[in-house]
Amino acid sequence: MKRKSIIILSIVATLLVVIVLACNVLVVIVSNGHCYDDIDSIPHNTFGLLLGTGRSSKPSPYYDARVQAAVDLYKAGKIDYIIVSGENLYEDYNEVDSMLADLKKANVPVEAIDYHGTSTFASLNTHGGMWGYSYPSLTIISQHFHNQRAVFYGAILFDDTPVAYDAKDTDIWYWKVWQYCRETFARTKAVILLPYTVISNTRHSHRRR
Repeated sequence: MKRKSIIILSIVATLLVVIVLACNVLVVIVSNGHCYDDIDSIPHNTFGLLLGTGRSSKPSPYYDARVQAAVDLYKAGKIDYIIVSGENLYEDYNEVDSMLADLKKANVPVEAIDYHGTSTFASLNTHGGMWGYSYPSLTIISQHFHNQRAVFYGAILFDDTPVAYDAKDTDIWYWKVWQYCRETFARTKAVILLPYTVISNTRHSHRRR
């Protein structure tokens, strides 16, 4: 009986590992060729979608680099406007207003703000609802590990797969470990729950312009 239980647990564990690996490989394959780290190579698009990240009393190590990447794209003539999308869950926590203030300091024009960007898919879905899914003319702005999943979502939502610009990553090792683990399961969730995510966000989508 004990041996049988061990065999069953081993099979289940192997299946889980295979599923996680398969989901992550799928995200990488779909996003391949759509993520750029060279600002001279990335094509011009009308909008840059700046995805939110932690910013309260102390910003996450990704915040400044993400905002700077948006500024760099604009000043290089690679985007014309920014759409700022992030969380606004608490009175003392507002990713959007923080990014908006920093972009204004750099004289970067913001076309729209989305306070309902509680997930990557929701941010992209809001963009499609405002500007159309058939012609996104969109550059996603985040770190590479995040951009791959965002492009995967974009490939599902839009007629043409959007491109992404990779902001500088952090050199802090424990943040790298945390994000690797977090993103591994986030990609798995993205693939497995994709039908539910699409239906749920379609029901709660909002048109704002």
